[in-house]
Amino acid sequence: QKKMVSALKESGQLEKTEPYTHSVGRSERTNVVVEPRLSLQWYVRMAELARPARDAVEDDVIEFFPKNQKNTFRHWMDTIRDWCISRQLWWGHRIPAYYFEGETFVAVTAVEALAQARTKTGRQDLTLADLTQDEDVLDTWFSSWLWPFSVFDGMDSNPDVDYYYPTSVLVTGWDIIFLWVARMAMSGFQWKKERPFKHVYFHGMVRDQQRRKMSKSLGNSPDALKLLDQFGADGVRFGILSSAPAGGDLLFDEKLCEQGRNFCNKIWNALRLIKGWEQNLNMTAESTPAELKAIEWAEAKTQVLLETIAGDFDSYRLSDIQMKIYSFIWSDFCSWYLEWIKPGKDEPLSKATYDRTIDLFSTLMQVLHPFMPFITEEVWHELNGENRGDCMVSPFPASTPYDEEILETMEHLKEVIAKTRDLRNKNNLKPREALPMYMLQSKRAVRVLADPGYLGLLQKSASLNSVSIVEIVPDQSNDENLLSFVVGTDKYYLSSPKIIDVAEELKTLKEDLVYQEGFVKSIRKKLDNDRFVSNAPEAVVDKERQKLADGEKRIEMLKESLARLVN
Repeated sequence: QKKMVSALKESGQLEKTEPYTHSVGRSERTNVVVEPRLSLQWYVRMAELARPARDAVEDDVIEFFPKNQKNTFRHWMDTIRDWCISRQLWWGHRIPAYYFEGETFVAVTAVEALAQARTKTGRQDLTLADLTQDEDVLDTWFSSWLWPFSVFDGMDSNPDVDYYYPTSVLVTGWDIIFLWVARMAMSGFQWKKERPFKHVYFHGMVRDQQRRKMSKSLGNSPDALKLLDQFGADGVRFGILSSAPAGGDLLFDEKLCEQGRNFCNKIWNALRLIKGWEQNLNMTAESTPAELKAIEWAEAKTQVLLETIAGDFDSYRLSDIQMKIYSFIWSDFCSWYLEWIKPGKDEPLSKATYDRTIDLFSTLMQVLHPFMPFITEEVWHELNGENRGDCMVSPFPASTPYDEEILETMEHLKEVIAKTRDLRNKNNLKPREALPMYMLQSKRAVRVLADPGYLGLLQKSASLNSVSIVEIVPDQSNDENLLSFVVGTDKYYLSSPKIIDVAEELKTLKEDLVYQEGFVKSIRKKLDNDRFVSNAPEAVVDKERQKLADGEKRIEMLKESLARLVN
């Protein structure tokens, strides 16, 4: 620029100079000003190539996960431009174009280009030295777009490419949806006349808590080796997957890795608890009714988990799957099931219950293994020895039919137990003091009381010395103080040895009443909406009507309890 100014001055053609502020591009490596320079480039005409790929994605011949990435793909394909494939670099695939006396010859090899030149010019004395190959190289994506079949030398048919093409799933980031995904689709239809892959799963970009892309320049990238030392490989895997919803950016937080490490500890402690029972087993006793009911519930609940995550796997909702398994193992298996079957101090556990627990825990390790392979493999061998080989090569469990009634009843009992414990806590009652409970007459109450398994679990977990059905609200005679609560449409009364704090009980009941009235109001508003009732599936509308009826019944019960306390 300075030399140009000097030349213009010398020729007397410079009128004036003045400061001008504008954006000046600079090289990110050398900080040198980037000067625009016109040059000849190689292009690929893209409009015709794009059409089959666009149609394939629109018709789900190539299926995207998550689906919203189709919008981005459609935008790129509808606004596609010709592709400049030449790059002025010293490395890469050199463009196979050769020049001689203003003529251009494009061929796979220099020998083929020489043959073209001899034919075109009529000069048979030409040699390779007479040709000059283009110094540019191909854009890196030009070789990448051939990847699905080029790795098998598959431009032409051969056993490998015929077997492996098209591939099943491409896993990649959404940021290269056009640079790579779209171009592979275009090349596949152009040269193989077939889609290159069936599914594309887009993961997000790894970002920090300020939503900045992780990079060396920002210094916000975690030290992977340090994370592994601190939280373990499985803990880090858990943390990454927990922050990676399908298609969404990964907002990485070390606390999620810590949660993964704690989960590993939970699993290991569960193993220690179960293996600790091995020293005191009753080899001949059958499982108690309560143990059998707990086993049946846990096995049915596992089948529900397997059924649910099968659909999630089909949709590549990997983060959701991991969290569902985490919740099941932490809450259902460890907090409920193991507590239900845990024997009393110095009491033996039946060998039958122990064996089924080992099988159940092993199944859970198989389910968790793709996400946390190291601890699950170790636990698997601790549970099974060498009898069942390695966890990683065992077949993934498939769901089987299960008893829905036991699930519904046990979930109800869990809520009864939780509310009983809450009442004890609020009224300063000893958690292990055995108390009587009354259940207002209902079909569920009769079913629970008639089944020794249900009854045993309720009495053990809620610390009850008796459970009985009453047809009317029991009076508070014989110094009994009754604490009431509602679960679903069933009403329960816990007998307290202490005088009830009426004010506190009234406050609790009123808060519950306000909540239930709000719930009923929201359901009624939905059912009053003609569009919802007309367009929603009949089963959904019926379910909402049942919710309304149940809510109204709960309100009625709460009002009865309030009236009893006030009077």
